Amino acid sequence: MKVSKMRMLGVVASMTMLGTALAGCGTQSATTSQGGTTASGGSTQPVYGGTLTLDLLSQFPHLDPAKAYDTTSNEAVEQFYNTLVTYQGTTNKIIPDLATYTISNGGKVYTFHIKKAKFWNGDPVTAQSFITEFERVLNNNMQSGGQGFVDPLIQGSAAYVSGMAKTVSGLTAINNSTLQITLMHPSATFLYVLAMPFFSAVDPSYIAAHSESYIDTHPMGTGPFELSSYTPGKDYILTKNPNYFVKGIPYLNKVVFNINNSPSAVLFHFEQGQTGMVSWNQGGIPTEDYLPLSNNPKYSGDIVKKTEVATDYFGLNTTMGPTANVAVRRALEYAVNKQVIVRILDGLAIPANQIIPPSMPSGYEQHLPTNAQYTYDPALAKKLLAKAGYPQGFSTTIYTDNSNPTDLKMAEAVQQMFAQVGVKAQINQSSWNTFLSSNETGKQNMFTLAWLEDFPDPSDFLNTLFNSNQIPVNNSTNYSNSQVDALLNQGALMPAGTARDNVYKQAQNIIMAQAPWIPLVYPVYAAAVQPWVKGFYINPNLMDPLQYMWIAKQ
Repeated sequence: MKVSKMRMLGVVASMTMLGTALAGCGTQSATTSQGGTTASGGSTQPVYGGTLTLDLLSQFPHLDPAKAYDTTSNEAVEQFYNTLVTYQGTTNKIIPDLATYTISNGGKVYTFHIKKAKFWNGDPVTAQSFITEFERVLNNNMQSGGQGFVDPLIQGSAAYVSGMAKTVSGLTAINNSTLQITLMHPSATFLYVLAMPFFSAVDPSYIAAHSESYIDTHPMGTGPFELSSYTPGKDYILTKNPNYFVKGIPYLNKVVFNINNSPSAVLFHFEQGQTGMVSWNQGGIPTEDYLPLSNNPKYSGDIVKKTEVATDYFGLNTTMGPTANVAVRRALEYAVNKQVIVRILDGLAIPANQIIPPSMPSGYEQHLPTNAQYTYDPALAKKLLAKAGYPQGFSTTIYTDNSNPTDLKMAEAVQQMFAQVGVKAQINQSSWNTFLSSNETGKQNMFTLAWLEDFPDPSDFLNTLFNSNQIPVNNSTNYSNSQVDALLNQGALMPAGTARDNVYKQAQNIIMAQAPWIPLVYPVYAAAVQPWVKGFYINPNLMDPLQYMWIAKQ
């Protein structure tokens, strides 16, 4: 999913915690008899009650699961809504959430048996709750980032999207509690897709009664926490869902998100014990606060670093301006010194040489072909620019967001590097919400962004960000290559394994040779938690597990 620079997944726990998980969300029950390794070490029993107060880097861009496709939004959406399946604890293992399931017909038919659950207003969750959401995601007017994950995979989705059909033939409510999904072909990643918030249960009657703009700010979900109130520019208050279908959770009575994008204030609040943690709510410890916290003996034991399944990158528009020329894009690859970016991030990064991060379970290329490799060589960059018809360089705009001072520092560093080869770039900085909306039009000349895995498969990076059918919302560089499309579409039809991995590697090599991205770094995330906040665990595909956290008696 798209991430504001350095808004990467953190581990707010001690190192011992990485190997320990509480019950994964979606299990039948969670009781106080299950202890959890805490951030400060040791094991303790969950405590009910209390309020967890957190600073939030900005308002949530979206609270509608059909629209939410960024880490800030999903911090809340995952607490408000539930999907058919989810991930277990710290692992990539898929388990039931709102439904148990069976797979038949050679992997083409998925049958889900819906658990007894209710929306906050008391309406029951039914098979239609999911069908309604799939139809919303597939509706072109919604402009949902989830559309490409299920179209044309689900039978009849293409006809629905094109307006040739009023329903999706592959989505069937056998009865109120049984949903059947039929695919056009088996998919190695379909269960991963279903675990994405896009495909959460929604209340059909609530959807029908309200506008899309209202739904985006007034959620009606099934999740462990309800949105009690929202004061623009100030805070969000979440309260416990007393009728949550997973018995025994959540433990907390209330979660308060105070909107605050000042890193110095975030550090002060945490050090004063006013906030419980610096995690997804701030995208981890702001870079400028990392050294003060890690050097403080009081908190050094509650900080952990982890290389993420993510890539920070510099996007180059392939259809407008000088960067529409592949020779210009390749020249700019040689203009960027990635070691400078690492220093800006206080060493919390590894230089990136390709799209797929090395922490991805498969797809990382150990030995890139020569035409897909780039080194820092400004002299060569100037030579290639001249050969491409720009001996004096050109003028352009770099777009970035203002959610973290580091974002601007990175943009300014690239601006200076480009200036050394004759490219004069002005910086357009805006709020994360404004930047993201602009980026998804595909009209930004150049931009800084990051991508964090939605699920543990190379298709999530390559198909989502470079397939022509993802232009412009996800594929915001407007990159289009028929050979790459064919490889990505071929990979979607293949079972998991070496042959499929090789198809994605081949696609990546072509993309790298054509340079729609300048991969900058693989971020190393740092986060911290108060010793009195317990029960946190990390999953590489999900946000903070607030429903499993509690406040220990002090």
